[in-house]
Amino acid sequence: MKPLLILISWFCWLPVSAMALDADVQEKLLKSRRCVKCDLHGADLHQVDLRGALLPGSNLDGANLQGANLQDVRFYKARLRQADLSGADLQRAQMRDTDLLGIVLKGANLRRAYMEQSNLEGADLSGADLRNASLTGVFLKNGSLVNADLRDAVLFGANLTGCDLTGAQLSGAYWITGIRCLVGSVGRCELAK
Repeated sequence: MKPLLILISWFCWLPVSAMALDADVQEKLLKSRRCVKCDLHGADLHQVDLRGALLPGSNLDGANLQGANLQDVRFYKARLRQADLSGADLQRAQMRDTDLLGIVLKGANLRRAYMEQSNLEGADLSGADLRNASLTGVFLKNGSLVNADLRDAVLFGANLTGCDLTGAQLSGAYWITGIRCLVGSVGRCELAK
């Protein structure tokens, strides 16, 4: 009977300890704006102000960052699989070599964001502002860019297989082949003949 009570008390203690640790990590992040290789998966950080934060190598899988201010944040080699960043402000964010599989970026501001070589498979960027963003070499297979603004964005070498570009603004974008899309290109890159 005693070993059973010890086992039950250990299982009851574990979640409380893990939640306290997550709260400590989140508090540290909010104060210092620096969290290298932190485990923040599933964290609720909606509408948080993390301008200029350093989060390289951190795990934010499934995190809620809806409406967050993430201007100039550096996510280099981080994981944000299935995270929700709907309506977040990611202007000039650096997300090179970042795992963004299935991320939700609906209506997000990604102007001048640097997302080169990142995995965006199945990502939802519907209505996102990607003007002047660098998407060189991204893997955006089966993603959604419906009504996204990609004017002057760089898509050179990107994999857009199965990506929905319905209504996407592509005027002046540098297409996957490196050729610039003609002014007025919507839904597909019109090339000079």
